[in-house]
Formats: sequence, C-alpha cells, structure tokens
Amino acid sequence: MDMKKKDRIWIYPVAMVVLLVIALNSCNDPSTPIDEPKLGGSYQGGIVFYLDATGKHGLLAATIDQSATDPWFNLSFVATGSTSTTNGSANTTAIIQAQGNSGLYAAKLCRDYKGGGFNDWFLPSKDQLNSLYLQKDLVGGFSNSTYWSSSEYDVGEAWVQYFLDGEQHLDNTSDGANVHTRAIRAF
Repeated sequence: MDMKKKDRIWIYPVAMVVLLVIALNSCNDPSTPIDEPKLGGSYQGGIVFYLDATGKHGLLAATIDQSATDPWFNLSFVATGSTSTTNGSANTTAIIQAQGNSGLYAAKLCRDYKGGGFNDWFLPSKDQLNSLYLQKDLVGGFSNSTYWSSSEYDVGEAWVQYFLDGEQHLDNTSDGANVHTRAIRAF
C-alpha cells in the first residue's frame, strides 16, 4: 500500500470524531434553556403560573411563602409610591426605597429571597396577585388566608387578596397577623 493512502485511512475516523464533538458541544449552548417553561412546571427556582403568547416569558411563584406574620411596612407610615396594580417589581423597589433596607416586611422579604439562585424576586402587584390566585392549585402550597400585594392604596393601606375565595380588599399595612407573603419573579 502506498504511504499516502495509509495516511488518509486514519484521517477519516479522526475527522468524524471532531465533527461529533462539535455537534455535541453545540447542543450544550448555555444560552438556551435546558427545559422549557410550562404552566404548573418547575422553572428557574419557582412554579410557572403565567405565560405570555410566545410561551417563553411569564411569571413564576416561589414554592413556599416567605412569611405568614410580617407586616407590609417597616414601622413607618410613609407613602411609598407603589400604586401600580400591574408592576410588582417597580412597586417592590419603591417600597424598599421608602421604607429602608432593614427589618422584616413583605417587600424586603421578597427581594431578599434567592430561590433558584435568582435575586430578582418581588412582591406581586394587585393584578399579579390575582393571576397567582387564579392559578393557586397549579402552584400549590398556599394557605386559605390573606396575601399581601405590593400595590399601596394610600398611606397605611395596601391591597390584599384572600386565597380562600379570591376577594381583594384593603388592609392596614401594619397588620402582620395571618397575612402571608409569597414572592414572584418574571422570566
């Protein structure tokens, strides 16, 4: 056998191995999620309770309550500016800016939560909390009690939702007894 032919014989198997390694590595691209979000499924540290039309973005809830007894405010009756009924993340930021970064209160408990290694958890707005209530059986782990929203009505009052029947009403922000806190995050 001629030397050139002999050299080419081992090149083909090596080339095939290189192509196989390249193909396998392209499947492990860290920018693509390994699992796709689905309603009621575990995803990025929580349980998905809302998906947008694309099915790639939505909201998820922490798997457990962050508190069952902590108040909405941090011992000071000041307007926080957290009046949005749709944007809990902005509300949470406004509450913490107004109330400070110490003590135990609903917005701070949510922001401090690190479920799944993520640090962008927040207290849901009034409308986001209602969406969570509508999917409570899908998410699970809720008490038949009242839950805080991040939507402030005025100084000293914020919206809450009763998870037994879905009623939304105002509660005194100093109330901590039997008012639960559950963090959510967007993805």
